[in-house]
Amino acid sequence: MQTEVPSLPAPNSDLIQRARQGDHGSIGWLFERYQPGIFRYLYYRVSDRQAAEDLTSEVFVRMLRALPDYQPQAAPFQGWLFQIARNLAIDYFRQSGRNEALTENLKAPDPVPEAALDHALTHEELRSALSKLGDEQREVIILRFVLGIPIAQVAESLGKSADAVKGLQRRGLLALRNVMSEK
Repeated sequence: MQTEVPSLPAPNSDLIQRARQGDHGSIGWLFERYQPGIFRYLYYRVSDRQAAEDLTSEVFVRMLRALPDYQPQAAPFQGWLFQIARNLAIDYFRQSGRNEALTENLKAPDPVPEAALDHALTHEELRSALSKLGDEQREVIILRFVLGIPIAQVAESLGKSADAVKGLQRRGLLALRNVMSEK
């Protein structure tokens, strides 16, 4: 699966409306725009490529089912999708009885082998440091800095205020700095 987020603009209300009415081109565009980020988020959460691929597919199946009822004024589209992904990740951990903590053997998806070699140490250090954060701090750091989602959308996805997300981000970054400086 591709992991880079395509450089596509955010969907406008007309595009979402066409997708809600079943326009295959609009639905395909939404999938192309959001699938890489959803996959990356789920991969960092579940630490298993196959499970992340399955959960990513399920996000878009649920999106298709719920799209007719989606209310743009209630939540930004990207935040809505990440909320679906977050709920699926929580269900995954409940069903498997696994702990949500990132494991040491987590490998970041990297489609280019040379890039994987160049970034292996950095990714390993990041994974190790992230595993030492609390669940909420880790989730905010992944959403904000791995996926580049704006604070307002992270807040919407997590059901928190922007100030609460900023606080989690600040504390998470301080904790990461401390963990990284110990190494």
